[in-house]
Amino acid sequence: MKLLCTLALLLALPSAANELLIKPRLCIEHAGKPCILQLTASWQHAQEVCLYQQQQPDTPLLCRQQADNVSLSLPIAEDTQFFLKNPHNGKVLAKRQVRLLRVDLESGEQLLNKSRNGWWLLQ
Repeated sequence: MKLLCTLALLLALPSAANELLIKPRLCIEHAGKPCILQLTASWQHAQEVCLYQQQQPDTPLLCRQQADNVSLSLPIAEDTQFFLKNPHNGKVLAKRQVRLLRVDLESGEQLLNKSRNGWWLLQ
């Protein structure tokens, strides 16, 4: 009876097996230089799964059953999704998005002057 109750509790818990952890979730591009994302990915699964990037959905970045803080270096030109997919049936198991933030360091002085004057709020 205890075994049955324990099994029922385990089945009721959310499964972390299909969880995909991606760090960082933000890539900052500045001074016209492309963002090179130093990505760290982690997951665990019962069988081998592959990590894909949205811009190359048919080319796996990495295929493993388990990844623990695997590092990849990728250029990012726009917001992108990474996803785990079963290579045998094509089923998507988990997704995570990485956002691109473009920062114009030259516009900082103009924004500072506008905020000091306050008149731009009325425009």
